[in-house]
Amino acid sequence: MRAIISREPTGPDGLFAVDLPDPVPTKRQVLVRVRACGVCRRDVLVSRTAGRRGLHDPLVLGHEIAGDVVGLGPEARGFAIGDRVASTQREYVCGCCTKCRTDRETLCADLRFLGQQAMGGYAELVLVNDDNLAVLPPEIDYVQGAIVGCPVGTAFNAVCDTGGLRPSERILITGMGGLGSHAVQIARATGGYVIASTRTPAKEAMLREIGAHVVIVAEDGKFSAGVRAATQGEGVDIVVDTVGGAIFNEVRKSVTFGGRIVLVGDVTDTKVELTIAGIYRRGLELRSAVSTSRRQLRNALRLVADGKVRPLVDRTMPLAEAAAAHRMVEANAVAGRIVLVP
Repeated sequence: MRAIISREPTGPDGLFAVDLPDPVPTKRQVLVRVRACGVCRRDVLVSRTAGRRGLHDPLVLGHEIAGDVVGLGPEARGFAIGDRVASTQREYVCGCCTKCRTDRETLCADLRFLGQQAMGGYAELVLVNDDNLAVLPPEIDYVQGAIVGCPVGTAFNAVCDTGGLRPSERILITGMGGLGSHAVQIARATGGYVIASTRTPAKEAMLREIGAHVVIVAEDGKFSAGVRAATQGEGVDIVVDTVGGAIFNEVRKSVTFGGRIVLVGDVTDTKVELTIAGIYRRGLELRSAVSTSRRQLRNALRLVADGKVRPLVDRTMPLAEAAAAHRMVEANAVAGRIVLVP
């Protein structure tokens, strides 16, 4: 099979097209012919990971996959040759630990993440265990289906499950990349009053079109005053923060008494100093949403199939142009996902 491997931790310059042996499914593995694979900022960060300890060798990136079942291990269940499928972000979870048994398999200690501990979807074929796949509804094409598992599914986790958004609650969503823009749609579909914060003025019209009631353009990252103004001084009930440490103090100042802050990643690796009294005296809750369970993937697929959420694809590119796609993501030159098509 043809694949793109990351040979060196040098970002796009370390990506090379190679021929690898076709993988063979064993045990509960499903062999998927990749029809589309999204390019996530996590792939970009992994491609620059120094040391490479704990990563699969060869390192084939990509955890946002849609394709066709073309092979089954002898113990694989729930799928047949020819099924159209989409993946969670993982190749394997144990299925036995307390996390896996309580719908928290995203925290399984033995999980193998696609494109990190297991070979990913920047290839013509990929192996995924049967409990990390879901059938792709006929209403959803491969390109859209590829990005449901990560940005849509994780946004569903953050807004609905971890955040617990209730109709009429006020929710602030920060960072209008793949996660943030899909979280806006899910929050609006859930009945929330949606405030979106972005540094990019050009995104304002798009954010209103996909469901934001209020868009705060803060090129300097200082959005809390705008949030307070939009909520008559009270602040929001929930923040879904997809940026991380660089804006945490603005996030904290944007939330009302008894509010919830849902952390969904950290793209800046910025350290934060906290005054504990400022958290507990206001009754704030700090939560985190970690990727997508298979149940959450199925729920996200249903939202897309029903037309309530539109996967935002900036463009498709041939698999061979993965390095160019990474450069565009690093330059913040895309609105939505780039999807690679083998």
